[in-house]
Amino acid sequence: MKELIAVVTGGTRGIGLGIAESLLKRGASLAITYRGNESAAEGARQHLESLLGKGQRLLLLKGDGGDPDVVEKQHSNIRDNLGAVNVLINNAGIMSKRTFDEISVEEWNETLRVNLSGAFYWSSQVIPGMKEGGYGRIVNITSVAARGVGILGPHYAASKAGLLGLTRHGARELGPFGITVNAIAPAFIEDAGPFLEWSEELKAPIREKVLGSRLGNVADVARAFEYLLDSPFVTGVTLDVNGGVFMI
Repeated sequence: MKELIAVVTGGTRGIGLGIAESLLKRGASLAITYRGNESAAEGARQHLESLLGKGQRLLLLKGDGGDPDVVEKQHSNIRDNLGAVNVLINNAGIMSKRTFDEISVEEWNETLRVNLSGAFYWSSQVIPGMKEGGYGRIVNITSVAARGVGILGPHYAASKAGLLGLTRHGARELGPFGITVNAIAPAFIEDAGPFLEWSEELKAPIREKVLGSRLGNVADVARAFEYLLDSPFVTGVTLDVNGGVFMI
């Protein structure tokens, strides 16, 4: 079995943490990046360290994932301490609920910088090593918002839709090198993101619209990731993990 050396951006809570758990259970050595929530980072560290097996290593790296210089330094640290990255999960992102007339230019630019440019910066760093090793898995965590169903606003939707283009182009360009590039588009994940702060009153009408009258959970997204990790002939696809809210 190939030794997995993975990076999960924004991996200290929610979907990122769930995918990190999955990777550790598969024997991967792992680097987690986070932007600044020290409490969440320490909680994640303690939890993930409890899952480490023999020979596995864990790094937590703080920094702005939308800054290419920071990403380059973090990647260098990972390469020196863990080895060449062959699994990348671009999960880091920011969100705010705004209408067109409420979004400032600064907020628009910041959302695309973190959510979209950060994924490009990280992909650009790890792709040379993946090519050299003849193997790679890149998974971009987008959103149902990229499909036009989101509620947060055009800035968030545009940033997540951009990840779909990055995914498709990456799949076509990198396939000959044994690298797959896919995306997961979750929706209404109850134990991650803004839904952690929602009351049952707000959740109730959404439950009525989704499969089985339940909201999704992090484990649903982690299972989708595991499928993509195990599927060498699947690339350029977006798995919609949304309970049927959006269908193609």
